[in-house]
Amino acid sequence: MSETENILICNNQKYLYSKDPTSLTKFLKTMLWISLGISIISLLSDFMQMNLLSRSFSQAEAVSNDSRQQIMGFLYLSAFVITGIAFLKWIHRANLNCNGFGVQGMKFTPGWSIGYYFIPILSLYRPYQAMKEIWKVSTNPVDWQNETGSPLLGWWWAMWLIAGILGQASFRMAMRADTISSLKASTIVSIISGIINIPLYIIAVTLVSAVYARQENLVRKHV
Repeated sequence: MSETENILICNNQKYLYSKDPTSLTKFLKTMLWISLGISIISLLSDFMQMNLLSRSFSQAEAVSNDSRQQIMGFLYLSAFVITGIAFLKWIHRANLNCNGFGVQGMKFTPGWSIGYYFIPILSLYRPYQAMKEIWKVSTNPVDWQNETGSPLLGWWWAMWLIAGILGQASFRMAMRADTISSLKASTIVSIISGIINIPLYIIAVTLVSAVYARQENLVRKHV
């Protein structure tokens, strides 16, 4: 696929295929792997903090621990923001490409496929439905309504929700922590969140790769 628009033949009609997602997909996958690496290092840092909190420690050790945790927090947040923006842009592009395959009856527009991530309550299930629709259309644009999706979608969304809830809980607990016991509690929650992040990023890479491969295959077969 090239960076220019391509012609896709579907149902005996010609449709424009939108921008090639190759570069964006590669960047997103790179950021997902970077985020995974940072999550693993951050998880190790949390274990080090837990070990520190479980014994007597000096002021110097406490300062060193706080500095390390602040650096990891900054790296994690930076990677999360960059990866999140890339992921939303990729979803928008993937949905746009689905419309280029000449399908009828899609429920989610490119804008709403990412807009629902920012609407309370609806953000708990609409983004999953939008991604499932992208998967189904990318698999079979002619008869996409009868496609069943993939268990990969469910695992991805479940991990995303759990990691998000635990991450927010850990952050709020850490902000309110004023005793060793409360800091231990927030660290435990952070560790659990970090453990969830590991399969989440791996599943996300697999999901992105699978959707990209399906759309690329459609274009290669019909252009």
